[in-house]
Amino acid sequence: MPNTHLMNEYASDSDRTHQQHQLGLFSLIHGDRLGSVLGRFAINSPVIAALVAAFSGFSAAIITTIEGSFTNERLSLDLIHDIGWWNQFVLAIATLMYIAGAYFGAYPRTLRQLVDSGVILATEAEWKKVRRYTKTQLGNQTTVALPYVCGGTAALLSFFVIQSPGAWFDVGSYYAGWLIPIHSFLLYYLLTYLTLRLYFAYVILKMLFGFRVNIQPFHTDGCGGLGSLKSQSGNLYLGLLIFGLVAAASVISNTSNYGLQLFDPYNLAMLAAYIAITSIAFFLPPYATSPRMHEAQEKFLESINDRYRALQRNLGDDLASKGSNEDILALESLKSTARAMQVWPFNYAALLKFTAIVTSPFLLILIYSLFSSL
Repeated sequence: MPNTHLMNEYASDSDRTHQQHQLGLFSLIHGDRLGSVLGRFAINSPVIAALVAAFSGFSAAIITTIEGSFTNERLSLDLIHDIGWWNQFVLAIATLMYIAGAYFGAYPRTLRQLVDSGVILATEAEWKKVRRYTKTQLGNQTTVALPYVCGGTAALLSFFVIQSPGAWFDVGSYYAGWLIPIHSFLLYYLLTYLTLRLYFAYVILKMLFGFRVNIQPFHTDGCGGLGSLKSQSGNLYLGLLIFGLVAAASVISNTSNYGLQLFDPYNLAMLAAYIAITSIAFFLPPYATSPRMHEAQEKFLESINDRYRALQRNLGDDLASKGSNEDILALESLKSTARAMQVWPFNYAALLKFTAIVTSPFLLILIYSLFSSL
């Protein structure tokens, strides 16, 4: 029984606590000690984790206040006017911690709901295969090392930044600049760590939907029983919206603090990267289900056509009888329903929200441009 197996093997037994459910293997936080510690903290309370991460960015405010570089007109850039610091090391890191808790903490629950709704019909042996794959991939040396490599590279590159004369982060004059390598490491560590887990979420779904599934055209969620996947992606809305603000603030920072043109290739590349990453984060995991939804639609239509042909043979060429036969009319209605059947676990409202989120940084940049031109 796949449901019993999932309860026993994946922390979904009714006697276990909700926290234990979330900290199961499929929360995807495992693999290395630092990521596991951060992930557990974020899953226990995404909001508190985000606030703690944000307040860690204010450490610079304390040091620069002591050093006299928090607000200082004699500097080319003091901390209070450094949009990039507040944007990357307060807002962005806090958002990543929130996403880690809200999205990946909900992932095991999403899988359980797919089983409970009768969509995933994997056998015990198949679940064991998926769990073995997940455990192997999370503990893979490359998986563990890559976030540290990306974070370490970002920290090393930041040494070129902290040697800039006349700014609050000039380590030749102030100590506060040494915070930048630390925060750079954490930011890019988290980005890489979460990106890898997002990929694993996609692969796990693809494996599970490669086994026997039951897409239900008349399920009350309007998504063939895949409504939990829509809710899973919905956990990204707030994080993606904030990252839109991060992307816009980065462009504004480059323009206001460092003199780049608004449509400089670097700024455009940053916005393009935001759109690409946001689209992948939102659509990639559910994309694994789309082929099976197409397949379910085709099978549904074929079964209707088979019944239609059988009735047609029985009725012969009596067109008047065909037009009034209740079975024929019912099959025509079913066929219309099947053709309108969703082959993607989203509805128009979700897609409109996603569109609004993706366009949010451009709206903020437009407002900035209007006010800066006055």
